[in-house]
Amino acid sequence: MTSADNVIVAVLVLGFILWRQLRPRAVREDSPFRLMLVLGVVGVADVAGFADGHHVTGAAWTLLAASLMVGAVLGVMRGASVRIWRRDGVLVRQGGAVTVALWVAGLGVHVLVDVVIHGVDRSAAGIGTDAILLYLAVALAAQRLVTLTRAQHLAAAAA
Repeated sequence: MTSADNVIVAVLVLGFILWRQLRPRAVREDSPFRLMLVLGVVGVADVAGFADGHHVTGAAWTLLAASLMVGAVLGVMRGASVRIWRRDGVLVRQGGAVTVALWVAGLGVHVLVDVVIHGVDRSAAGIGTDAILLYLAVALAAQRLVTLTRAQHLAAAAA
């Protein structure tokens, strides 16, 4: 995909994610990481495609890894911020204003890192844009992991 395609897909995916996060939704406990796996595979392919056509220095890779780590940390924080409960035996979660604020902050950091990469390594300019789906996969997976862990504690407390 081109960088413009990645941005369009990322905006659509993010809109879908935020819409789902703000509504009470059942958590798929049987295959909780399916969406993240799909986003991750496409994201890795996009980054690999970028790296094939550009010389990416260690500094750029380090900055990109730092952005992914920030995404994971903010995902953990979002996972802790969502409300979870069981309704008729089904795990339900719903985010709120803090969830949205953490998404906005995380994406802001990711975009800022892409700008910094451009300043540090012009040949790698745009790698952050190509890595946006990978960023979303990492951030969502961290959030889901915390949500599922909290659900296990919720079940243990109820027993």
